[in-house]
Amino acid sequence: MKNVDLWQRLDAALGQHKIKWEWVKGHAGHPENERCDELARAAASHPTLDDVGYLPES
Repeated sequence: MKNVDLWQRLDAALGQHKIKWEWVKGHAGHPENERCDELARAAASHPTLDDVGYLPES
């Protein structure tokens, strides 16, 4: 599994928050989904940094 550290943090946070999961069909013209796709493609085509996992801002 990729990003195990992130999944563990998400799992731990689930008990502290009221979460409503919402499925969004990909590539269906949803503006936020399309923007995420655009950002992901740009990042994948021009990698500049090593992926060190999630680092919270201090």
